[in-house]
Amino acid sequence: MKNLFVTKAALLGGEPIRSKRPGYFSWPIGGQPEKEALRRVLHSGVWGTLGKECSDFAAKYAEFCQAKHALPVINGTTAIELILRGLGIGYGDEVIVPPYTFTASVHAIVLTGAKPVFADVDLDTFCLSAAAVEKSITPRTRAILGVHVGGRPVDFDALGAVADKHGIPLIEDAAQAHGSEWKNRRIGSLGKAAAFSFQNSKNLSGGEGGAITTNDDDLYQRLWSLHHNGRPRNSTDMTSVCLGTNARLSEWQCAILLAQMKNLDACPEARTRAAARLDNALGKMPFISVMRKDERITRNSYHLYCFRYHAKALGNLPRSVFVRAIQAENVAAISEGYCQPIYDMKILYSDDFKRMTGCTFENPKSRLPNNETIAYKEGCWIYQSSLLGTDDDTDKIIQAFEKVAANAEELKQTFA
Repeated sequence: MKNLFVTKAALLGGEPIRSKRPGYFSWPIGGQPEKEALRRVLHSGVWGTLGKECSDFAAKYAEFCQAKHALPVINGTTAIELILRGLGIGYGDEVIVPPYTFTASVHAIVLTGAKPVFADVDLDTFCLSAAAVEKSITPRTRAILGVHVGGRPVDFDALGAVADKHGIPLIEDAAQAHGSEWKNRRIGSLGKAAAFSFQNSKNLSGGEGGAITTNDDDLYQRLWSLHHNGRPRNSTDMTSVCLGTNARLSEWQCAILLAQMKNLDACPEARTRAAARLDNALGKMPFISVMRKDERITRNSYHLYCFRYHAKALGNLPRSVFVRAIQAENVAAISEGYCQPIYDMKILYSDDFKRMTGCTFENPKSRLPNNETIAYKEGCWIYQSSLLGTDDDTDKIIQAFEKVAANAEELKQTFA
């Protein structure tokens, strides 16, 4: 093997660790079961909604999440919006949300007419800080939206205590957390309700799609009506009992999701093994901080492997150059993550925001120091499909970090 400490980085024109990206990077993975699922729908004569594929997937996914109910919907964004509407949240209300999340979490809040209130995150988890949530609660607060970043569960003990103290529901944004567990209980069964995404990149993929899970019977009945044009469950007439929408998921997608559920059992072990191997090696590198271990997290689905990069420890090599250099070695799909906070995007200062919420938005960055650090300086991800290889494949990721570190000065001089 070549000595990586004297080998030129691929970004500088050297030979990459891999000549090309390996096949296991491809996602989603489809095959004969998916073909058979589509053929089954094709010949069923029921292509639309609320057929057998939908009911079968709902039952199976509820069981998987250890929840009483699962409601398939068109996407994860709509899932959050429906949960908020189902809880009667709307114009004039506030929903606490972490700034380190995809914009969909905030779009869903605003589309109900409610105002998003950002509370800071913890540096060593990237998840919502319970202490910051406590400071953000006002008389208008109607819910806490906890985002399981990268599959890592939020601190249910701490956030749950704050929610219970103030009598407000804790909602799970579980778009990245299919199969994760907190104290041996599945994500999707711990909050008032949970919103899942089945978008193309997700660990359970239907190309698009989403689901809501809940243990609350009354909330489930209301959500069912909301997603079905306001019509009551088990009714065949056209009468609406509430102002709803059409958020039903098609039979095609439900069939694909049923076939794809095999990945929820086959892939987590590989990701967990790879993540542990990375933690052990990267945690010893002075320019990397891995996420804090928490024994209460009994399973992490690792949609993303998150870590912090410290440029100062590599002679101030910019994060963007570090990420590009790792990418060039063809060992992992890596990103700077949510590197522009939502509160710095124009969408919250637009006329549309004012019309929807009836208020103006003031930039909260001065009270979000941890998010500022993660977003603009230190936050990084490795995508889940990069964790599906062998131990040797994971070791090549580690080698890439060592190789880039050894070339840090020349990389900075060339690209910074």
